[in-house]
Amino acid sequence: MHDVMTHLLYSPSRSGRCLTAGVLGAAALALGMLTALPASAADGELSITGPESAKVELDDHGRRDHLHGPLPLVISNTSPTRVTPVIAAYLDATGGEHDEVCTRTGAVTASETGRARALGGNEARAVVIDLVVPEQCVGREGTLVVSAANTPPTTTRFTLTRGAEHEPKYTAALLTAAVLALLVCLLMAVPATFFGKPRDDWERAPLDIDSPWSVKDSWLTNITALGAVVGTILSTTGFLTDWLPGVDLGRFLGMNLLFGGLILFAPIIYSASCYWGWPEQKDEKGKVTRSFKPVAHGWGLVVAAYATLFGVFGQLATIVVLVVSAAADQWTKWALYVLVAVAAFFVGLYSLRFVRGALAAPPTDGVTATTGQRSAVL
Repeated sequence: MHDVMTHLLYSPSRSGRCLTAGVLGAAALALGMLTALPASAADGELSITGPESAKVELDDHGRRDHLHGPLPLVISNTSPTRVTPVIAAYLDATGGEHDEVCTRTGAVTASETGRARALGGNEARAVVIDLVVPEQCVGREGTLVVSAANTPPTTTRFTLTRGAEHEPKYTAALLTAAVLALLVCLLMAVPATFFGKPRDDWERAPLDIDSPWSVKDSWLTNITALGAVVGTILSTTGFLTDWLPGVDLGRFLGMNLLFGGLILFAPIIYSASCYWGWPEQKDEKGKVTRSFKPVAHGWGLVVAAYATLFGVFGQLATIVVLVVSAAADQWTKWALYVLVAVAAFFVGLYSLRFVRGALAAPPTDGVTATTGQRSAVL
């Protein structure tokens, strides 16, 4: 054999030289094909285009105790060969009580919505990945993995949040607070004798009140303003994150500040109903005196009381809708419901007694009435 190859390589004949060139060319072609095939597969890869950490809003799903949400992405294939993407998702362990449920194999189902199809060579396609997760896993972060044969996998991060169906019902809280405040204010003007009887012309008659409404002297205003500050601190420091997993606290912060600002606006409403004058006033000895001071009307006091009650009831109602969405047991939730109801009852009772007393006519029939201790401050 060695002699044959030597003869072919060094044969001086024309046919021998042609045969030698053919053998060498075929060998080079075969070697090139063997090296080119794996190189083409190795040179390409998959990539994902999307936010660095996408938010997946979860809503109800057909499976019991499961939620689902869309994750829109763009998957690119930079290899010249056609590939079929394989999609999987995994949730992070947090050390919490639901780790076993959320991190087990198959806890999260990830699939392309619609009809899944292969990705052509050098092709990019927008896809929507449907994630199905257990309800206990809301609020966690996770990783989506996209892989294909002969290509390295690519990943992207996501965060599970509650969708619109499971967000706290802030609109319901707003309407509930408005209705409750209106009911209490209607009771303030009822012509009955409980908690004092308002005078017939209470809405336009001057009030026998010596000191005007001020924010610094109003314990109800100060407590509610303090509640707005505390709510802001809790929502911005992440304290409520574990208790309200997956809930966007931005709207809670906005509602909390809205109700707090509404209460601070109440003294302005009251002041708008006042006029400066020289009303007659009796001192403790029964002597009639005059002093230059603001004189309020009943309608201003009632409207200012409505603004205050709207703000207080609004904060309490916001707490209720947060408790409804909270990850807490039912006994804890009902205990909080009772506390909020008791607080709302006493706030309404105090406001009702105060305003009805202020709207009542001063005592007559030989009784000396003094106004120095009457205040328009809730």
